[in-house]
Amino acid sequence: MDLVCLCKGIEKDIIIKSVKDGADTFEKVQLDTEAGTGYCRASRCKCKIEELIRENK
Repeated sequence: MDLVCLCKGIEKDIIIKSVKDGADTFEKVQLDTEAGTGYCRASRCKCKIEELIRENK
């Protein structure tokens, strides 16, 4: 299990699937997966999510 968003428990595979399904910005991934919407408001996961978007477009 490779968690990206610790607050919401969102795994790397979920983020990658979202990107491959068309979510090409942090905001779109956020809407699709709820990653980055937890207690820290993406302060811990935003950089990793943006990296996954770049790597998987």
